[in-house]
Amino acid sequence: MKKHLVAFILLFLIAVMLSPAVFADQIELQNGQQLRGDVQNSSLTLQTSYAELNLQSQYINKIDRANGNFVIRASASNRFSGQLLSDITFLANGGEQTFAASEISSVDFSNSNAFNDNTQISVSLRNGDFFSASTVDNSISVNTSLGSLNISYNNLTTIEYLSGEDIFLIRRNNASDIEANLGGQQIIVWPAAAEIVELEFDYVSEIAFN
Repeated sequence: MKKHLVAFILLFLIAVMLSPAVFADQIELQNGQQLRGDVQNSSLTLQTSYAELNLQSQYINKIDRANGNFVIRASASNRFSGQLLSDITFLANGGEQTFAASEISSVDFSNSNAFNDNTQISVSLRNGDFFSASTVDNSISVNTSLGSLNISYNNLTTIEYLSGEDIFLIRRNNASDIEANLGGQQIIVWPAAAEIVELEFDYVSEIAFN
């Protein structure tokens, strides 16, 4: 009898774990209503302070409303914040519903994919955002006290903004560090979760070359 009871409990737990509801996305609205189902958007558009990003839904873990903005968390601890420009289409109980950003409090995604590409650099921004990316160009041109230099990204370890001095410290492999004013310059990057963007250094806190 005891063995049958244990077997029944195990089968029940397996059935619950395999239930579609367990793996469903969940959306919570501003009015407190919660729905379980599936987000139908393949991508979501977010207007950040530094660029308009089309984020691929397959990499997103969670969306939260915070202080009037939205914070989107993605694979590998990637974080993006700004105004959500997309409506979210949600399939629940056999029917589709579309919710405007103004109606949404949070969205939890039941599954997110790991990044396969565009993880050569890690970008930290001054507003707290962070993302994995790759560079589109191969080098950066900087003006120093010794003149103009063109430095290959392969020779860099980090580019760090020194807020107290309002200047960037460029650390190189097997070479001395360089201080340079990169204000007004851009770096073209391809975020792992989004599309190619031109990122101004005025928003950058640090770029680490992995």
